[in-house]
Formats: sequence, C-alpha cells, structure tokens
Amino acid sequence: MLRALVWLLAAPVAAAPLEAPKADFKVEVVETSAASGRTDYLLKFPSAAKSPWPANDTVWAHLSVPNWAKGKRGAAVLVLPVMAAPNVWIETRFVNRFVQDGFITMWIEMPTQFHRRPHPSLPSGQVFLARSPGRLARNFRQSVADARRALSVLAARPEVDARRVALFGISLGAIVGATTWSVDPRPAAGVFLLGGADFPSIALNGSLSGPFAKKMGLKAEDLRSAWAGLDPLDYKSANAGKRALLINARSDTVIPRTNALLLKEAFPDSRQVWLPLGHYTAILHLLWLPRWVSRRLQEALVGRN
Repeated sequence: MLRALVWLLAAPVAAAPLEAPKADFKVEVVETSAASGRTDYLLKFPSAAKSPWPANDTVWAHLSVPNWAKGKRGAAVLVLPVMAAPNVWIETRFVNRFVQDGFITMWIEMPTQFHRRPHPSLPSGQVFLARSPGRLARNFRQSVADARRALSVLAARPEVDARRVALFGISLGAIVGATTWSVDPRPAAGVFLLGGADFPSIALNGSLSGPFAKKMGLKAEDLRSAWAGLDPLDYKSANAGKRALLINARSDTVIPRTNALLLKEAFPDSRQVWLPLGHYTAILHLLWLPRWVSRRLQEALVGRN
C-alpha cells in the first residue's frame, strides 16, 4: 500500500490549460443545516481537472446563506483557504464576518485538502507541495480550475447577483485567487491576504517551501518552465483596472516582501496595505481584520450595479 501511494504521488498527469471550465456538471447538496441567522450547505461537484487521486477530483464547497438573502439576489464572496493548515480556523473568522454583514459566502476545499486527501493517513494539503515542478504546476492548475468552477457554482445560486461576486484568498489561497482573477473576468473585486507573485521564487526562497524545494532538488529553471502562464505577472495588461486589495505582512518570510511587491506590480491599479508582524504572527490581526476586509468588500460590491 505505501509503495503504491508513493508511486501515485510521483505519477504524471496531463496539464490542463487555464481556460474556462466547462459548465456541464452536476452540483450535489450533501448536507443542509440551520444556524443563527443563516443556512449552511455542504456541496460537492467534480473538479474541472484530473489528478492521479480519485478523492482529489471532487470539490467540496461550504456555502452559507444569510436568512435575509432568501428570495433575493445579493453580493457573494468565494473564499480560497490556506493550503497546509490542519483546519479552517482562520478562514472561519472571515466567513462568519462576511455572512454576518450580509454576504452569501462559500469556501472550497483546495486540491489535496480535507475530503480531497489522496489517502486518509496524509495531513491535509501536504501533497500539494509536490516532488517535481511539473506535478506542482499541475496541482496549481487544478486549484485555479476549481476556483473558476466554484465561481460558476456560486454565481448560479438563486440568491446571488452574479455581477457582484468577489474573491478572497489567504496565503496560497491568495496566490490562487490572484491567478484566477488574472484569467477570469467575472469577479467584481478581489482581496488577497498574505499573497505574492512569481511563485517559482516563492517556492525556492520562502521559509516554508524553500527547505522542501531544496530537499527535493527543485531547480529555478525547471520551475519557471513549468509555471509559464500560471502567474499573475504574466497577465499585467489584463489586470489593468482591477482594483485588488493586497494585504501583506512587513516581516513575512513565507511570502517574501519582494514577492508581495511583485503582486502589486501584477495588479497595477491595486491598493497594498502592510501590516506589522509576520506570516504566522499576523494571526493577531484577526481581532479587527475580518470586519475591516468585510467593509472594503461592501464598498466594492454592495453599491455596484
């Protein structure tokens, strides 16, 4: 079993282009539950890309609809989470704030996370950092394809005004979100927390991914070749006019300052805010940041026609 699993982790798979995912798929409602002032749904739908692991090829989505939104059409937020965390404690703080402030909100499990782990014994998200540049790029492509398909699912909800859907991502979720908005014109706004651009250099120089990349012998030239067309920097002209909100930490070593500044370069009309502390210690800002981000989304979405 272990030998077979190791083989699967290294198995090649055809790369999917960053094109709009086909719309002919079924969304299954797995569970519905009522909470204070909202209804929560657990949905699942097929991934827009294929991997070597069947469990990874179903996207699990967690949708929260405020009670007021039933029978109406309101603004919505798609949340793309931290990749390697064992839970969604951080994302939940934002989701709850967004729902409380009236947004229909959905977060999705990214490739190799939670229900999508290749094997139950593996920690959530661990397999995403692959052993080869090609496999890593394919995992990222699948993340973007899934985010685009999730946008379709969210926009098709009867409660959602498809003209007023935003992207919100944290850490790797912010990087996926930035690439998603770079190739998909549908989002009306984007907020990217602790993200960056030029992923090959993040993989090599970031304090989280760098030691793994060195151990696996990943080379800069191979990463850049595999990453062609996958970075927001490849779409600067398409991103002109997109007023993204970029929130970065001054002492971040996981997403180095250079890469945070490159994300600002990739979105020429964005606003970049710098917070004290680092990638992990920035958790202290959860005391005020969810409310602040929600207000910025309200400004960007609620008055949009």
